[in-house]
Amino acid sequence: MSEFFTQEHFNLLQSLQGKKFDQTDAAHQTAYNKLRQAYDLTQDWANRIKAARFSNGRVSIRRRATNQGNHFAGYNWAKIYPDAASPPSLAYTVGLNGHDGFVVKIDTVKLQDNNPMREAYLKLRGPFQSSPIVKVLPIDQGLSLGMEDLVAWSLNAISEFGLSYDEVAKRIGQPDEVEPDAVLKHFDINEDFRTMRKGWTTEETAQFCRLARLVHYSGMDWWFAGTHTHLRFGRKNAGSGRAVSVVGLVTGSLACRVTWRPELPSISRFVRKVISEKMVDNIATALDADDEALQELIRTDEEREGFWPGQADNDASTTSDPSDVDENDEGLPAVQSEVAERLAFNRIYFGPPGTGKTYELKFLLDDQFTAEADEKSAFEGQTERYTFVTFHQSYGYEDFIEGLRPVIEDSAQGQVRYEVRPGVFLKLCERARKYPDEMFAIVIDEINRGNISKIFGELITLIELDKRTGMKNCHSVTLPYSQQLFSVPRNVSIIGTMNTADRSLASLDTALRRRFEFEEVLPNSEDGDLAPLGGLRVNRDDVSIHIPKLLAAMNQRIEALYDREHLIGHAYFMPLKNIKEDSERMTALTALFEKQILPLLEEYFYDDWQKIRLVLGDNQKHSSLQFVQETTNDDQTLERLFGANAAAEGHGARPRFNRNPDALSKPDAYVGIYNTLLGNE
Repeated sequence: MSEFFTQEHFNLLQSLQGKKFDQTDAAHQTAYNKLRQAYDLTQDWANRIKAARFSNGRVSIRRRATNQGNHFAGYNWAKIYPDAASPPSLAYTVGLNGHDGFVVKIDTVKLQDNNPMREAYLKLRGPFQSSPIVKVLPIDQGLSLGMEDLVAWSLNAISEFGLSYDEVAKRIGQPDEVEPDAVLKHFDINEDFRTMRKGWTTEETAQFCRLARLVHYSGMDWWFAGTHTHLRFGRKNAGSGRAVSVVGLVTGSLACRVTWRPELPSISRFVRKVISEKMVDNIATALDADDEALQELIRTDEEREGFWPGQADNDASTTSDPSDVDENDEGLPAVQSEVAERLAFNRIYFGPPGTGKTYELKFLLDDQFTAEADEKSAFEGQTERYTFVTFHQSYGYEDFIEGLRPVIEDSAQGQVRYEVRPGVFLKLCERARKYPDEMFAIVIDEINRGNISKIFGELITLIELDKRTGMKNCHSVTLPYSQQLFSVPRNVSIIGTMNTADRSLASLDTALRRRFEFEEVLPNSEDGDLAPLGGLRVNRDDVSIHIPKLLAAMNQRIEALYDREHLIGHAYFMPLKNIKEDSERMTALTALFEKQILPLLEEYFYDDWQKIRLVLGDNQKHSSLQFVQETTNDDQTLERLFGANAAAEGHGARPRFNRNPDALSKPDAYVGIYNTLLGNE
């Protein structure tokens, strides 16, 4: 990092302002890294001001050179809050303006121009160049200073402001937002929420209000989800029933419980913990320290402040946007709004093995299909509102719905009688019918391995969302064994998983396909903080193996040579993250390739070793670094194998391929997989 700002920093802010950041453009990458250096200097600048004048304050900075829409900004800035009680939407700010120079001012944070407080602020601030709460140091004058002199100028500028921070806050109406009632009014528009929070303690309510403000002023949205009320926060597009990203949830009528979803450097995932001051402190820290990673998670092209409930639409489980409907699916039934409100859905997660389908599904089940202590179904002693089942070739209707089961009579000398027994799905539906205000799910692993028509039978019709119990088009059938009238409750979701490497999505029964929504789960080879392989390197003999690039290169070639259904999942490489010692990590990578990756490629390509070599980049490496070596048959070899004159007689033989075990322990062999395609670090 340079010791002080340079003219190049200002030139980049000017020339790139408003341009879309292209990560494949080397010039953009270089510029982005240099602007990050400028942010590091701005953070140092702000920290020195805080230490000198605001000892009880805090500094917050977002070290991205681009905005939410991924366009380069023409400025950078850091926020300085005078003390811990300062409202999140007003701060002293210091930073660079690409055209004006070095700027110190009192400014609002993440408020759009149509916000009443922002409008009041702009009126109070007046013209930028002559404002009583703005000081600007021209570029050439600022660059002639060092950091200590710049800090001294900044402190003097703040002392000369015509209005203090507290005066600005008071005149634009900030203090009112600190009151809990001012926060709760945004949520009390929902009657169920008002009922839910009656069971919260005064302290829990206060901490919820604090959390609500933190989330809102960080640029995230709040909205309601489901008739069994819970709140979500994250990001939604305007007018959409689907979330861009759900960061957390608030539930509970006996206590306020919070779920935090993403794994960030400063905070780990947790599920339904009772809210506390320490928890909100940790979230506040994460919102500041991990702002860049969090903004990447909730990023959209929509530049705006966060929505309160009522501004963001409530969740819908299935979109009715006609652009999301396949042209060949004209016969799909319309999804009823009341079903969407109940959050019931039929969904299949599909993709290659090792892409995290089961892992993400487990979190979904913990989040939406596990009862809390105060919910009625939990009084039975079972908190799980879901049932797991795995389909296979022998699995049938009798296992899933109902069938006859033999029973040996002890009193009749071992005679056998048959009785009707409900299957796993029927049992789940019977339980779900007892608790209509709670959500239940049947989870079908390997759904494509079973005979769908045989297993589902008449259920193919009953599972449609608009044909559930109590719906306008409700459909019932008489079960063949018990002769009972049966329909599927509308609070039961059907969730399936399938590995596309085993069988293509196209092989699924057509009737089943049109009744499910499908969510593809592909390998994640990104290198960001939130990515599963983010930052994963294997270092050995002064060589750094970039695991995300390695996986990306292999998968690009597999997709070109085969298809996207046989990509290699990132989960194969996840165990490497748990190994800290470089030598041990290299040993684990060697074993992974020898015992899993190479055999998997052999299975995918049916011993077509030439294609395996292409996937591994062996055709572009020195022979000693090739995982699979090709041996051609010269005349002498043919004569040894088939006798004299074999070559002359046209007894040509195919090339031979052999694994090269020595390459497995050479770091350059792994780097060679990707460096000609994606470059090296």
